[in-house]
Amino acid sequence: MKNLPLILSIVALLGMGHLYYLHFAGAKSASGPVAIVPPPSASGGAKIAYVNGDTLDAKYEWLKERKEAINQRMENAQKSMAAKQEAFLRDMNSLQERFAQGNMTQADAEKEQAALLQRRDKIAAEAERLEKSLAEEQDKLYKDIYSDLEAKLKTLSDQIGYDYILSYSRGGQILLANDSLDITNEVLQLLNARDEEKK
Repeated sequence: MKNLPLILSIVALLGMGHLYYLHFAGAKSASGPVAIVPPPSASGGAKIAYVNGDTLDAKYEWLKERKEAINQRMENAQKSMAAKQEAFLRDMNSLQERFAQGNMTQADAEKEQAALLQRRDKIAAEAERLEKSLAEEQDKLYKDIYSDLEAKLKTLSDQIGYDYILSYSRGGQILLANDSLDITNEVLQLLNARDEEKK
């Protein structure tokens, strides 16, 4: 998902104040999700970690479901418009064949052609409306995704315990990241477990 780095940029805003690790009431058992404790900072500076955006995109179930829903709606719309365009082309070819074979008068052919051209214009206008509607729906869904992810991460901030969480993906703005700062799996475990509890 191209917009995933934007999702993770929200995460970086969550820890602008110093976050401290707190054991939360009703802590999970050893087999359940565990809190992510940042390593102590020798210089007393900010605690920084990163989440791999590509991995989050691939393994965060809630995000995958919404991405798949968007893609399914777009695919259905494309199929619907393609079917209408194919039907129009078939009817246009049929008109040309019938006229070429002398099975209709010039006046009838012109009348049918005018109707077909009106139909073509309606299909083009519908495609434009559908494209705009899908773009607006996609934009709203992404805003909802960002908002929900931000809310979830805020509720997990006591467990995360970092001042900054960066988004890392290969080819992104961060060229190299120390693997010891990678908390992707832990964040995924917390997020996916939280969604499972709500079901």
